[in-house]
Formats: sequence, structure tokens, C-alpha cells
Amino acid sequence: MWLPRDERRLLEGYYVNIGEVEKEKWFDIPDWIPVIKTLRVKDNARKIKGYFESGKTTGEDDRLDPIDPVKSMKRWLEYKNRVDIANAALEARKLIKLHKHQSESDVKAVILTIEGYDLGRKYSSWLTRSGLLFTEYKNHWIWLIVSFLGGIIGALIVNWLSH
Repeated sequence: MWLPRDERRLLEGYYVNIGEVEKEKWFDIPDWIPVIKTLRVKDNARKIKGYFESGKTTGEDDRLDPIDPVKSMKRWLEYKNRVDIANAALEARKLIKLHKHQSESDVKAVILTIEGYDLGRKYSSWLTRSGLLFTEYKNHWIWLIVSFLGGIIGALIVNWLSH
């Protein structure tokens, strides 16, 4: 299954960070913003500490830019919204389970289901991830155009070499 980018990156990050099926781990959800912002999912996911493991309780240290605090806060809220939407979609697809904290609004327990663990493992390897991408798009219409152009180029090369 090929998921949208934010969901794919979050699921890969959860696999790298949690690493077990049905293991509950609590996170401050805005801490996952760097995971969806970059291509280095594994590196950023490994840096994220669980809510009860770290000394800090919120991700406020990276929210505001002193030069333009309004713009940086809007950008931070946009990314936080993307993380929330991706989490909701992953939960609806039954790839993860989320439990809310009793008193903290952004703190949730993330649990990988067996399907989410398997798919996260596949996304964490470049070779299997590219295989998933090919499987999803192997019947795409663009291959018809690429094949047609390849045939024309091939015929031109054969014609050019025969002279």
C-alpha cells in the first residue's frame, strides 16, 4: 500500500522509534513535525524521546522565530495540523492506535498494529519502498507514453546505425 507522504513518513518514524508491535509509547505529538518536514525520517525519528523519557514536556523551543514570530507560529500550526491529519488517517486505516492523555492535549500514546509495523518496516528500507512505489504505479498511463517514446528512439537508433 502506498500512502500519502505525511502518513508514510510518520509511519516509518513510528516504526523506527517504537520498533515493536502493540507497544504503547507516549509522545508530545508536535515533536513529530521534523519527521514530516524532511527526507531524513530515520534520523529525526530516532531523536524523538517519549513524553515520560525526556525532561521537556512541550515542543515550545522551536515554535517561534524571534525575527518573525507570527509567520513562524502560523507555519508551526500548519505543520502540527498536518501531523494531526496524518495520525487520524493512519488510525482510520488501522495502522496505528492513538490514546489521548488525561490532562495534556497534545500528548498521545501511539501503538503500532501488526499491519502498521509491517508497512513501517517496508517504508524504512529504500529497496522495499521503491518496490511498493512500482507496484502501486505499474499500470499508470505515463508508462504508455514512455514506452511509445522509447520505441521511437529505438527505431531512430537502429535506422541511424544501419546507414
